Amino acid sequence: MGYRTTKYKIEAGSNKASNYTDFFYHAFRNILLVSVPLLIVSGVVLSHLSLHSSATGSGTDSFTVSISSACTLSSVVDSEHNIETNVGTYVADVGKTTIKTLCNDGNGYSVYAVGYSNNEEGNNKLINSERPEYSIDTGLATSGLTSAWAMKLNNIPDDPSLTPPTIESDYNNTYGLVPPYWTKVAGRAAGTTDMDEGSSFTTTYAVYASSNQHAGTYNGQVKYMLVHPNTNKPTLNNLESAFASHSIQPIYRDEDNKYYFAMQDMTADICSSVSGDGETTATRLVDIRDNKLYWVTKLDDGKCWMTSNLDLDIGGTNVAALTSENTDISTTASGSGIYTDGYTEQDGVWTWNPVSTAITSNYHISNTTVSPAWGNNNTAPYSAEGGDTYYYTSNNTNNDTRYNSLQDCKNASHTEDECKRYFAGNYYNWTAAIASNNSTNIGSTAGEIASNSICPKGWRLPNASQTDNVNNEFGRMLYQAEITAKVSAGNNSVGYTTGGFNKLRSNPYYLVRSGYIVGSTLTYPGVGGGYWSSMVSSSTHAYSLVFNGTVINPATNYSRYYGRSVRCVAR
Repeated sequence: MGYRTTKYKIEAGSNKASNYTDFFYHAFRNILLVSVPLLIVSGVVLSHLSLHSSATGSGTDSFTVSISSACTLSSVVDSEHNIETNVGTYVADVGKTTIKTLCNDGNGYSVYAVGYSNNEEGNNKLINSERPEYSIDTGLATSGLTSAWAMKLNNIPDDPSLTPPTIESDYNNTYGLVPPYWTKVAGRAAGTTDMDEGSSFTTTYAVYASSNQHAGTYNGQVKYMLVHPNTNKPTLNNLESAFASHSIQPIYRDEDNKYYFAMQDMTADICSSVSGDGETTATRLVDIRDNKLYWVTKLDDGKCWMTSNLDLDIGGTNVAALTSENTDISTTASGSGIYTDGYTEQDGVWTWNPVSTAITSNYHISNTTVSPAWGNNNTAPYSAEGGDTYYYTSNNTNNDTRYNSLQDCKNASHTEDECKRYFAGNYYNWTAAIASNNSTNIGSTAGEIASNSICPKGWRLPNASQTDNVNNEFGRMLYQAEITAKVSAGNNSVGYTTGGFNKLRSNPYYLVRSGYIVGSTLTYPGVGGGYWSSMVSSSTHAYSLVFNGTVINPATNYSRYYGRSVRCVAR
């Protein structure tokens, strides 16, 4: 075999035409780079003059200048990010660029970074200029079969008189992933000024070329953004960027080397920082309890929703213990006596221990029968696993086609993403949905809301109401989406708007007509759907969203032993 040389070009901050790192300043709110408004007030006061008398007069001139806060960011290449290396080789500290910041006030700032290869935000690969399919993903590998590259920041400036910014821990003099989303990498706290000299940090890179990496020239870019003052966060148009901008790191890596953020890291601040809504905001997050992935989207009502069905196997062998650290379990509610059946506490962490009947053993749906039989009671929590089942919609009012495997769905000329959007997930009775072992102890008056659920931490069951429009989150979501013309209407259907039924089941809502379980029978699969809310309607019933081709009701009164789908909304 001949000798192979692989050349990597990782050039940052150069002033040359072949600049591979782009720096820019972004202003927020009323913060301007340069603004000098002038206010001139002139007043002259004179007394009345007569021909036979004299008087003195006086006048004033006022001059006011306002200078707005301003920050700048610039870079100087100390040594080029440009190397030649061989396969099977790890090279660190490739090149050095000094990134300098200068602010004329003491409000602090944050610096964000994102991969920008091929001038595409989020592209964090080293791109092979001739064969893009051989491009190198970002990672931390120093040996093995996978090539990778990474970035490192250092806040020790060449000039020791400059006070450096604080580097985020994942990049503080250690190599970390080139971020696929806008990610905070450095910042200065409020209360410090650097008006004379500014402050700075340096950036450098590492790369590993595996033994099977193809020869060629590989280019990578990183883009930086300065946000001032440090209390501001960038307004972003998708949830992935929102997670990264809050200094949260993805925690799960799939077989295709894609990284995912955790469902359990969702906060109200993350959701509110997303400026858009609909499909452009959608992303997939991982549930750390079983490493299953779910689409989540910020919808027209301003809330972040799961837009795929929950598939958690309560009591399953591959599911972590359901605790207040990973599940929507309120420690205060658990301690109040409401949820004490099946709950234990240790060091302030509460755990729900489902009774044995809650354990899921991959229920197989054959035709319309679920085995073992569904219990007609409110006491024990049940969940039924429908198998790898997909109810694909063709975006019309006809019944959906049910496919019993992803491959069957793909064989019918549907893409994998199309099929996965209509995954049935699990069916839960209301007792299981609210993470209880005995729901007869929870609520007997219409309008009461269960405080716990099997949703991931940071998420909860939506509310629903037949009379309270403010508290009817299912109804408001449908109304804001123009799927319905009303929020709620008692026990009657609120009805669809023109095209509302098709919109309900398509982008970005994807509500699945997965049917529901009554007794031991799966009812109306592919025809209608039902989703539990957290709201009680009586001592034996709770509200749920129910729909089919002709009827939609966001708050239908149903017995708690029905098996229904679950979708969660962010807290």
